Amino acid sequence: MENFFAQDERRLNLLLDHGVIRLADGVLVLEDTYLRFFEEVLEVNEEINVLSVKQHIGALTENIELWLTTGTEARRSRYIGEVIRILRSIALATRRNVIDLKRAIDGTYKNERDYAVKRKRLEQLDAKRADIALLVKESEKVIGERHPGFFGTAMDAHLKETVAAVKDSLTESYHNLLELDRQIILYLHRIEAEHKLSEKIRRIKYVKDQLVWEQATDVLFLLQTHRPVFLEKRPRYNCLPSLDALTGTADGIAALKEAHVALHHPVREKKRVQEPLALADLCPAPAIRDGLSPFEVRSAFLGSGTDLMRFIDSYRFSEPISEEARLTLFCRIAAEFADELRISGQYRETARYAYPLIYPRSI
Repeated sequence: MENFFAQDERRLNLLLDHGVIRLADGVLVLEDTYLRFFEEVLEVNEEINVLSVKQHIGALTENIELWLTTGTEARRSRYIGEVIRILRSIALATRRNVIDLKRAIDGTYKNERDYAVKRKRLEQLDAKRADIALLVKESEKVIGERHPGFFGTAMDAHLKETVAAVKDSLTESYHNLLELDRQIILYLHRIEAEHKLSEKIRRIKYVKDQLVWEQATDVLFLLQTHRPVFLEKRPRYNCLPSLDALTGTADGIAALKEAHVALHHPVREKKRVQEPLALADLCPAPAIRDGLSPFEVRSAFLGSGTDLMRFIDSYRFSEPISEEARLTLFCRIAAEFADELRISGQYRETARYAYPLIYPRSI
């Protein structure tokens, strides 16, 4: 046990000597540099911070220019170390932005319900994707084209390894951005198709509520002629086991025993005595009554030479209807087929009401 605590003390002293931790008011705390590093690495942002990559590119250019300006080896070594740190930060920030962008795209498509907001949000994320791709290209130009003197002269083993790793990371991030571009286009097409379908369903529901969907649309014809796969019954295929499987395996023998018990001891269902029919059910009157069809009455009226109310009074319906139903039919035909009718300025009065004289437009 003493050796264990002695090893822990040596490890703590080693961390204190290298500046990883420090003693503050009797408490061991992590140095601010390492603490900030771990916070940046483990940070997960919902917003894509494109500005940080741009700032890193500016800082990288400044340190390269300072290295070219100074003449002392000590300062050049310090600037090279700063360039290496900034290159790693660019690769890390770009990779994090790509991950956050993918998370935001998937979350917007799956969780946002409003069509306009979802489309606008995806377009904004696509603009951020383009900004990240542009910054990736700018970073590659800074490394490869804009400062050939620095990367050709100051390329020691450490810097060469860092530049190669950053280039691979930027290439991978750019390929992921191309995939996100394809995914955004796919999501936009999907929500556009879903929006058009919902608009069609809304219009069909409107004409159905107006009781004209059978005459104004071809929905019945489409339902009769189209048989989508999801509306069909699921097929069932009988798979017969072989005799060897039934007699030579434990599962087959168990299945034979269950079948034997079921055949010799069938479960009998209790007989249910139906209740006698009521007198109202034995009434000879028809149980289903055909409603008034204004389209049939309108078609017959357009070929007549009298006014609409007199035509309805003399029309022979399949069954007698009340005076109130005739008035309702008169008002419905006058409202729904006004383009085919001619409403005169004359009125006719009866004992209970007055109505305008309406004729077919051809008269």
